[in-house]
Amino acid sequence: MSQPIRSGLASLMNSVLQSLGAGDNAASIGLPRSKQVVLCLVDGLGAQLLDRYAHRAPYLSSQANRGQVLRSGFPSTTAASLASLATAEDSGSHGIVGAAFNVEGWQFNPLSWQLFDPRTGRLDAAACTEEIVASQSAWVKAASDGLSINAFLPVAIAGSAYTRTVFNGAKVIAFTDPDDLIARFRSASGCNDRQLTYVYFGELDLCGHLHGPGSGKWQDTLEDIDQRIRILRDQLAQDALLIVTADHGMTTIDEARTFDFDLMPDLQRGVASICGDIRARHVYLQDPADADAVKRWRDVLAGHFEVLTREQALVLGLFGKNVTDAACKRIGDLLLVARDNAGLIRSAREPFQTSWRGHHGALSDAEQLVPLIIATGA
Repeated sequence: MSQPIRSGLASLMNSVLQSLGAGDNAASIGLPRSKQVVLCLVDGLGAQLLDRYAHRAPYLSSQANRGQVLRSGFPSTTAASLASLATAEDSGSHGIVGAAFNVEGWQFNPLSWQLFDPRTGRLDAAACTEEIVASQSAWVKAASDGLSINAFLPVAIAGSAYTRTVFNGAKVIAFTDPDDLIARFRSASGCNDRQLTYVYFGELDLCGHLHGPGSGKWQDTLEDIDQRIRILRDQLAQDALLIVTADHGMTTIDEARTFDFDLMPDLQRGVASICGDIRARHVYLQDPADADAVKRWRDVLAGHFEVLTREQALVLGLFGKNVTDAACKRIGDLLLVARDNAGLIRSAREPFQTSWRGHHGALSDAEQLVPLIIATGA
């Protein structure tokens, strides 16, 4: 971790925009010039998982360049990764530094765009007044330069505050089911001179959380998504580009390496609040200068978590090379990054997440490495 951790998705978007003649930043991924790029993002499809279950994804596995991978960036979680894709920035630049983090003294969940009382967990009815996404979206700039951008999203999230904020610049097209997606995609494709089309597949991530990555249901879902992507590819002109990637991978946690904060008074002492992914936690202290608290956390979690102060995380570049002042304030006084198959659960406060079988957020290859598949139209 001596070099800043950069988001591969941010790099990918810079390269995609260059391919479409709409980007100013240097492209680190070589793509041919094209008038149409379709970018399919499969939530939770780690590169290692795709390799392991290649037989359930025959179309994706048949692509000649399937071995290419990206690193998703830190934290390896949906809210941060999708923001990196749309803004073409690392998490420290766009400001979404986790699955949840403190804002204005409240805990903020970016996917639901809601504030919660950090002490009780109760939802606060007030809207968040702080600007969450600090970077101007790369999509906004590209759209202002004449690029047509369509974002195909499930109807459940198409109108969310997260979508409106992060995917600003795109025309959001909601779909209700796989058949509806195919029909809407077919009618919208090839209508403009230059066009970026983003298609989001979210069900694999949910299946992995609930049933475990690689479970029977997970494999069935992967096979279904593979078939849908092949159908989308068959609608494309020969000179169009199809790119398939993911926002993060997924792993499991071992019971012997699982710590329950809600049952550990020694860890609770001196803590104001804790949030984020089970494998990438922000810990906010009652006294940020409490050296005893730092030592307690390191003693208890030794060998299972990297326990970093905010300053150490910034020096290591976990959130990228450039971290805004606003993003810096959102990072916990302590940052917990899981090693191996460790996890820090909250059985009382977060019973649903505690029940999950699949997890992500940290720096392991299982969580970080995502596929980069590049193909052309039929």
